[in-house]
Amino acid sequence: MSQSGIIPARKSVSVLVRKGESIKIINTYGKQVVDFWAFNPNDAFDYLSMVHCRTVLSKISLSVNDTLVSSKRKPMVTLIEDTTPGVHDMLWSACDSERYRMLGAQGWHDNCSHNLHTTLKTDHPAIAIPDAWTPDPLNLFMNVPVNQRGGLDTQAPVSEKGQYVVFKAEVDVVIVMSACPQDMAPVNAGMPMDCEYQVLSTAAGSTSDTATSIPMQLSKKGGRRVKVALSFDFDAVSHWLGTGCHPDNNMADYSSGIFSGRVGSIRLLGVLEKLQIADKVTWFIPGHTMETFPESVKKVVASGAEVGLHGYSHEGIYQMTLDQERDVLDKCIEVCTQITGKKPRGYRAPMYTIRETTVELLRERNFLYDTSMNHHDSQPYWTPNDPPIKTIDFSQPASSWLHPTVLASDHEAYPQQGVHPLVEVPCGWYNEDMMPLQYLPHTPNSHGYVATRVIEQMWKDKFTWLWENSNEDFVFPILMHPDTSGMAHIIGMSERIMTWLKGWGDQVKFCTHEEIARDWLSAQQQKARL
Repeated sequence: MSQSGIIPARKSVSVLVRKGESIKIINTYGKQVVDFWAFNPNDAFDYLSMVHCRTVLSKISLSVNDTLVSSKRKPMVTLIEDTTPGVHDMLWSACDSERYRMLGAQGWHDNCSHNLHTTLKTDHPAIAIPDAWTPDPLNLFMNVPVNQRGGLDTQAPVSEKGQYVVFKAEVDVVIVMSACPQDMAPVNAGMPMDCEYQVLSTAAGSTSDTATSIPMQLSKKGGRRVKVALSFDFDAVSHWLGTGCHPDNNMADYSSGIFSGRVGSIRLLGVLEKLQIADKVTWFIPGHTMETFPESVKKVVASGAEVGLHGYSHEGIYQMTLDQERDVLDKCIEVCTQITGKKPRGYRAPMYTIRETTVELLRERNFLYDTSMNHHDSQPYWTPNDPPIKTIDFSQPASSWLHPTVLASDHEAYPQQGVHPLVEVPCGWYNEDMMPLQYLPHTPNSHGYVATRVIEQMWKDKFTWLWENSNEDFVFPILMHPDTSGMAHIIGMSERIMTWLKGWGDQVKFCTHEEIARDWLSAQQQKARL
């Protein structure tokens, strides 16, 4: 089986391909252009040259069995397979800052020229090309028709989802590929997307041991580690009884909860098992779901996943008295312990509705962590122990509210003796699927008709920014619901984002929330002892 790598949308990767090996570039979503360069690893000025290719081949289009040559007219790569309609471009220059300025862009815009130079400087500094010069790329999948008068036009690619090309290396070459960031012309049909690639050894279908098949951003960060906190809120019918309660709820509403319990959850378990991460995720399950859909919950437990609490009937915190809140938590601990065989270590408040009494109860019952708040979006921290924030009483003089709010320090030390250390694992609205992707008739901020690609790209953009800009290891939370991501038109996106994260290599791993909280707590305890 070949090892896959990702060319992130708007970014580039590099890979060393030895003589006789092949590289397969897959147009994962169908309409993405990939700028393709090749360099002699020992001679920066012996590079894949489009002008020399056009001269040697005596044409401006690419066909299977064509051998592309270098600036010294030496064979570099041969196209040995092409499942697309064969529309690629050998004329267009790489996009650069000036190109986007001419199109009306304000400020910085990612571009392929910058991607090439950044990748070479980071991954292959020996290939030192002048900053002011960019060789013309082979523009894979790009559609640039030439009319009868020699005019050029850029149109959307004609390649379809999953189609690919395969090049065989005639000599050792460093390949650089950029998923073109053009979004101001129809080059990528409007929205840049990821592509995938594989490096194959001379044995058909096997992986090259010498190739580096990781994204540029990954290789340049060296020892960076990321823990993916993938979780599932298994609300099912409980949502409609608590925070989603409304006098107009009807059988159709409850039906979506039954779908979650009997269909969506099973589908998602199948994806997790397929990707071999079923035991590396956390399911937050209301007590009502545990008792209403016990067979499905038992399959979750059997998968090896962690199970945390999520209320009983998805109760909103301000729907309950303090006594009710306590009774609900104790009931859920009991139900969860019975079905899993051990006490739960983690808690997520339904709809993130949490108050100071909740934190006190979690401490009293020795929970390891909570994951309901977003003081930080990518680092664990101590669950806040602040007094309630007071709202403004506008009937009083302004002087009564003209003062700051007292908060714990961002760098609060290990909790004082006698206070149970409760860890907060980040989560929040922008990490989840339900609000944008599922229509809830009586919930004002639900949508249901947002394109899955929008949410998928938002998550990828967040991850990529953190990778490129974070100076420390970080946690990457994603929250899915069987009600939502179990639906047929969404589950494909769910699988794609999981696969994309796995494609970053062994520096990115899926972890249960318990593992994340336990490791962070251990590190803080070690610091406290020093």
